[in-house]
Amino acid sequence: MMTHCGFTRVRSAIPDRTRVFFERKKRAGILIFILLSGLVVLFFFFCGSGFIHIPFLDVLTIMFNRTSENQIWQDVVFNIRLPRILGSMLIGGILAGCGTLFQAVLLNPLASPFTLGISSGAAFGGSLALYLGYQNPVLLAFFWGLASLMIVILLGGTRKTLHPTRLILSGVIVSSIFSAGISFLKYLFKEEVSSVLFWIMGSLVGLTWQNITLLLPFSVILFIMLGLVSDSLNILCLGDDQALQLGLNPVFIRLFALIISSFAIAAAVSIGGVIGFVGLIVPHLFRIVIGPDHRLLLPISIIGGALLLLVADNIVRAFFQLEIPVGVITTLLGGPFFCILLVKSEGQKYQ
Repeated sequence: MMTHCGFTRVRSAIPDRTRVFFERKKRAGILIFILLSGLVVLFFFFCGSGFIHIPFLDVLTIMFNRTSENQIWQDVVFNIRLPRILGSMLIGGILAGCGTLFQAVLLNPLASPFTLGISSGAAFGGSLALYLGYQNPVLLAFFWGLASLMIVILLGGTRKTLHPTRLILSGVIVSSIFSAGISFLKYLFKEEVSSVLFWIMGSLVGLTWQNITLLLPFSVILFIMLGLVSDSLNILCLGDDQALQLGLNPVFIRLFALIISSFAIAAAVSIGGVIGFVGLIVPHLFRIVIGPDHRLLLPISIIGGALLLLVADNIVRAFFQLEIPVGVITTLLGGPFFCILLVKSEGQKYQ
């Protein structure tokens, strides 16, 4: 059997595929339990850690009773740390889930949420809003993120097809154009260029409940959609010809998946900036562990992405009381890790 989404040509040596699936399902269940347990523990740990240390029992009291004898502790947990922690989990889940989706839809192991230029478009929109003096740059960033997708679809598609290679090439072109626009805005900002760096390096400092309110519906819609199309993605990975023979319209699936996921990515980037490598590394890692079946890979990638960004955004703040842009940390962690993956995958044929 040949599969594109495994990104290698592998002929099955095990006749009992049902047994293999249940073994992977069992492994996936154990992995989900471990990831969710870590997510819950770190959620409460980071709520109490930082420059102002709050004991664990007090964190639980504040979280469940919404009251505390120390008003400062209550404000720190509810108004500062909790929105930031929830935001990191939602954005991490969005990036990892969309990364898994894009690698399947575009049949490319290097695809990520930023392959089609959505991040560059959103970063350009946010930078432009700041230059024009808008108080809320999120809306303009969201608009330009979606606009970049529309441009990519117009350039990379024809009347009847959405060829993955054309979409990727169009995304590279659009991303380069918006990156040049960001560089031009940086030049116009001169001494105030630091405000643009938020969109370039990625930062979750200062997230509010208003940001969470914006992110939450896009996250829920995206996660539901990923669950609905997981079987279709497995079929799509066999190639367009076989997908058509099985009654699946690959153009519709690609277009539907790209539009829904791009809404979520645009929302994530407009709030958190450009945070790289989460959508690239997480799907690779878990595909090695449990295989390419998207019925298992998608939920694990979403949870893993949430856990990764939660740790990356809060680990330095909690232990060293420093604020380093999370995009810098994910790149520092993801770059070497991805190099290791490439070395270990030497000799494999990527599609």
